[in-house]
Parts: sequence; C-alpha cells; structure tokens
Amino acid sequence: DQSLADLKERQELYEIYRRAYPQDSSNIIVGQQVGQISRFLFDLTVGDTVITPDRDTEILHYGIVEDKPYSFVQGDPACPYPHRRMVKWDKAKLLRSSLSVPLANTMRAAMTVFGISQVDEIMLATGRGELVKPAESSFDPYESVLARVLELDDKEFEILVSHLLTALGFEGSEVTGKTGDGGVDATGELNVDNLAKIKD
Repeated sequence: DQSLADLKERQELYEIYRRAYPQDSSNIIVGQQVGQISRFLFDLTVGDTVITPDRDTEILHYGIVEDKPYSFVQGDPACPYPHRRMVKWDKAKLLRSSLSVPLANTMRAAMTVFGISQVDEIMLATGRGELVKPAESSFDPYESVLARVLELDDKEFEILVSHLLTALGFEGSEVTGKTGDGGVDATGELNVDNLAKIKD
C-alpha cells in the first residue's frame, strides 16, 4: 500500500494498480478497478451524498462528503482501510425496500464506488429535497394532444377522425355528411381477423 495523495489524474493509477495486482491481466478488470479508485480520489467532491450497505444489506447508511482531503493512514486498529475520505454519516438509515425498484437494483451493483442516475430520489430520501430542482416543465402528453385537437377546425377534425378509423383497422373509411353540422359522419368496414367484416 502507498499513499495516492500526489496523483493528479486517472491515467497515473494504471501502473500503480498493475504493480499491486499483477494477477489481474484482463484490461477490462484493470479498467473497472482503476475506475473505482479514480472516482474515490478525484470524483467525490464536498457535499456529495455517499451511500453504503450495512452488514444487514436491507439497511443503507448515508452521509455527506466533508471538506477534508484524501488521507492515507496505516496501522489504525479502529479501521482496516488506509485510503480515506471523510464523510459525516447521518444517524438515520434508509431501507432498501423504501427505494424505487430501479434504484434498489442499481444499489446492488457489484462495484463498490459508482455513481447513480436517480439523484433526485436519493436527495429526497436522505432529507436533502431542497437540492432537487423543480421540473422545468410539467409536460402532460394527454393535455398537449387534447389542446391540439381542440385547435382543429371542422374539416381538419373530420380528416383526423378518418385517419383514426383507418389506424383502428377500418378499411375504406371516409367521412360523409356536411362539414359544420356539429358532428362527424363516417363509414368504413372493420375486418375482424378475417373472420367477420363489420360495416359501420
């Protein structure tokens, strides 16, 4: 073991890792391990939320990275890990079962140090909801489509109905009747799995 405090970038880790673990000959394994060390050294920043499982893997502990640099401490009987980042751990705990299925599955990843995409859910679950940015737009596809339909004039609406009937499987559908009479008259033939044809 050696201190990594003087390293400036990920690339420097490859040689050190290969010297320490010569048995790892696969470039994929080396890349994964170096990636984790790199995230621990360079990517963790002050204020980041860190989550780690308890021995009872249903329980998750969480804390916030403190404004203290990486340190290398050997011979500490209280902690077997010499490479350290300071984290202020919260007394509260998370239950894995309280998380959404995608996030709970993500938390079962084989890697030790990795980022997640469900940042907003973690912020809310760990009591840091004030950091969640409000949605820039509350887009409702149903309301959007309805608004566009209501903008159509009589003729455009009848054309839309004709296209919808065709999309639903009606053959030879056409709009009949007068435009502007307050309704849509249409005819077509529905072929039901080649077993029956229904005219309407």
